[in-house]
Amino acid sequence: MITFKNRAVKFIPLLLALAVVGAVVGIHYYSKLTETMGFGVAAVPLFNPTLTYPGMYNGPLYATSEQIGDGYPIEKYFKNLDRNGVNYFIGFFAIEGAQNRATLHNHSGLGYMLDAVQKYPNRIIPFFNPGRGGDEVEKLVGSELTAMYKATLTSSEAIVGTSVIQGFGELETQEWKARHNDPKVLQLVDLAKAHGLSVMFHPVASKIKDVEAIVTAYPDTTFLIHMYRSDLKESRKTLIALLKKYPNLYFSIDAAHIVHRVNDDMDILYDYEKSSGFIAEFDEDYDAILASAVKDYKPLVEGAPTKVMWGTEAGPDYSFEPAVYDRLIKISRDLIGRMPTEHQEALGYKNALRAFGKGVTLTTPISIVDTKTLPFCSNDTVDACDDSCGIKTDADLNSPVKGGCFEQCLFTNRCIDPPWDD
Repeated sequence: MITFKNRAVKFIPLLLALAVVGAVVGIHYYSKLTETMGFGVAAVPLFNPTLTYPGMYNGPLYATSEQIGDGYPIEKYFKNLDRNGVNYFIGFFAIEGAQNRATLHNHSGLGYMLDAVQKYPNRIIPFFNPGRGGDEVEKLVGSELTAMYKATLTSSEAIVGTSVIQGFGELETQEWKARHNDPKVLQLVDLAKAHGLSVMFHPVASKIKDVEAIVTAYPDTTFLIHMYRSDLKESRKTLIALLKKYPNLYFSIDAAHIVHRVNDDMDILYDYEKSSGFIAEFDEDYDAILASAVKDYKPLVEGAPTKVMWGTEAGPDYSFEPAVYDRLIKISRDLIGRMPTEHQEALGYKNALRAFGKGVTLTTPISIVDTKTLPFCSNDTVDACDDSCGIKTDADLNSPVKGGCFEQCLFTNRCIDPPWDD
């Protein structure tokens, strides 16, 4: 007869074996999960798209070049992301001037960014720029532009701390006559370095050596770049060598550059003001567009498989329409699926997750006014704000300084600009 004590003794080896197996399985599962997440604790599991395509890459995505700007309804934006399996994104938010906690609202500036981060924690890696075009900013490059960035950064960090804003970008250096490593440009890099931030900029082939000079001079700063297709083809060999040599340099293959007109060297997305024209050309020329992209990008992925990432660079407002956004993701997934199998997940999300991590969270909730709750301003209030901000014509409202002043003036009066009467 076997007593309970004897049974227990007999089962000890078995229990120990099961414990060892369980530990091994657990460690393997944990390591795979943390490998996927890129962190010791996986707060948010990765998810796959609900919109999938036969024969293409249908895994998670991490978008690294998102021209979100400000003002677009963030809930609609995230519906695009969720449907398409975009788990994380580096967002280029438009924030200009000193920010004030008392006047944060969800339509623009820091308030728009923080509203998004609070609603979608662990999903967004916030970068910022003043929201002006590269050619417009060029005349400010140097102490004036650096002062603008510093005012925005220091005032924002006073509100949210130093762990929310992660970088400057996009710096549209392709529009600037100055060398990429001109001391005036490097003032911005110095500021980023001082605050532990990354920098995203757009180099051109004729200045590719400047990129090496920058990443060499700032080895502790992470740099993310993308290029026009013509510049990529001209400098690809050098670019691959730089990516392989410097651990702080990464490249984003973006959908806006994937969807490229073969005959006249034009990114189609930025050649239209409405979705109908883009959709028609995209659908008609899909095969040729894809073949050209594979030809240009496959050598880059094969040459530096751990340093290349993916994004959309979707900037025009119409690019956020589901019919357009889904097409950008479709051709991106098709492109990724035509890369060597062993590099597809790295390109889709793993490289970016390793380099930039998951999205940020706020440790303390911040009150942000929902502009939908505000009434329309009276004519007297609008006129008073026009006068105080120097608004003389409708064109003045498009000025970042005057337009920003006008918007802030209305918000201070706790109202929004009424619609025009037809």
